Amino acid sequence: LTQAGTDRWTVHGELTMRGVVRPVDLDLAYLGTGADPWGGTRAAFRATTELRREDFAMNYNQVVQAGVAAVGTTLRVELDVQAVRGEKLPEV
Repeated sequence: LTQAGTDRWTVHGELTMRGVVRPVDLDLAYLGTGADPWGGTRAAFRATTELRREDFAMNYNQVVQAGVAAVGTTLRVELDVQAVRGEKLPEV
């Protein structure tokens, strides 16, 4: 985790897909903190990245009649995450 701005960080990690492991950086943005209905405090974050399909050996591509690729070469990943402050995990 490295800071990239006031409320922004870069999360460094690895993603394994179809048996292929590649380094992936997620751009993480802090969206705010607030109380939840159960008396807890929640912090919200959004993490995004862009992946290239060929990096993970996904080479499928169907061309439609007009000659345009039906599936693009890149995909955008967006994660909305909420973290709850607490001493322990809730009991289920």
